[in-house]
Amino acid sequence: MLFAVAWREMFSRLPKSTRVLLAFACVYLMWGSTYVAIHVAGEQLPVPVVSGTRSLLSATLIAIICVVMRKSLRVPKGEGWKLALIGLLFMSGNNMLLTWGETMVASGFASLIVSTLPIMIALMEMVLGVMGKGGDALNKRGWAGTLLGTAGITVLVWPSLHGHAQSGSSRPLLAVFVLLGATFSFAVGSVLSRRFRFKADTFVATGWQIGAAGIFNMSMAVATGGLHRAVWTVHGLEAIAYLSVFGSLCGLVAFTYLLQNVAVTKVSTYAFVNPVIAVLLGAAVLGERLVGTEIVGMGIIICAVAMVVYSRVDRAKREIVGMAGDAVE
Repeated sequence: MLFAVAWREMFSRLPKSTRVLLAFACVYLMWGSTYVAIHVAGEQLPVPVVSGTRSLLSATLIAIICVVMRKSLRVPKGEGWKLALIGLLFMSGNNMLLTWGETMVASGFASLIVSTLPIMIALMEMVLGVMGKGGDALNKRGWAGTLLGTAGITVLVWPSLHGHAQSGSSRPLLAVFVLLGATFSFAVGSVLSRRFRFKADTFVATGWQIGAAGIFNMSMAVATGGLHRAVWTVHGLEAIAYLSVFGSLCGLVAFTYLLQNVAVTKVSTYAFVNPVIAVLLGAAVLGERLVGTEIVGMGIIICAVAMVVYSRVDRAKREIVGMAGDAVE
């Protein structure tokens, strides 16, 4: 805990540009690696148990750190329900559906479906802009990067889809819809989080989000009998511990920080990078098959990330490279 406090103090003293880059690194690398951990946890324990235990453990760690730092867990009036809503979208709708989807398909394949997130967010932002709700519109380079990323995703997904089609199994098709539902839930949460403009401390806000989701997820585990049926294994506990610390705690804190300081269309580019890491780790750790076309797709996606991240958002007073807004202290 003392290490976490020292790290946060050091982080707050860094230049804003460095903080943004570190937050992007956490989201890109840590969330990319969680696909393997989710796959392992989902094989060992019921889905609601995985999501509930992960969330409650992360929320407890955040609460302990706040107590050590003598930081109040209170949030401004009217923000509690909004934080709970975002938490349910991020850690319940998204996380439970993602975990369920990974029980049917490989972790790398799941990450490829989830990488449609920027497309969903871009469409939502475009609609909001048309409605006069302040949607972020990408310029030509941004749209070109989005389309290039879509092409890269297609190259990555095609071998898996083709192989599943030949097998005649319906589970991969169900998994695709489940994973698209998980992605949609996260996209809605991302757009809403940006517009709510929370005044609460980033760390405290994250604790509220994860805590609300943890209560809901564990309630689902009890209601469905998953908690009673759970058989706790070493690998299952290790996977949940990793997800709690790196996926939920570190990753979501960094993601929340970015949403409050960077255009959501740029934050969402992490979904282009995560599949690259997930597919590589899936091959190295779980023995999932990696074919040549997937490597080509990864290269295309890296180029797409650069194009979207460094594109300008067609909105007044928006800074380049996603370093807009005031840092949340």
